[in-house]
Amino acid sequence: MKKFIISIVALMILMTTTIFAAPPLFNTPYIGNSYRHVFHYRDCPSVWQMWVEHQVPFNTREEAVKAHYRPCGNCRP
Repeated sequence: MKKFIISIVALMILMTTTIFAAPPLFNTPYIGNSYRHVFHYRDCPSVWQMWVEHQVPFNTREEAVKAHYRPCGNCRP
């Protein structure tokens, strides 16, 4: 029974992440995450894991840094 409940909870978490995570909404070179204050190149895999509500468009690296966002450790913009 305990394994069944853990499986159901894991499935619910996976479904929630799948529903809210999406490809970049904006056609800008950089996408920021308003929750973590990290910015990424548009094609970074981390952008696909980001919730739609947290996506912030940036046209330049300087714009993101000025808004107090830090660069992603994966894509290193």
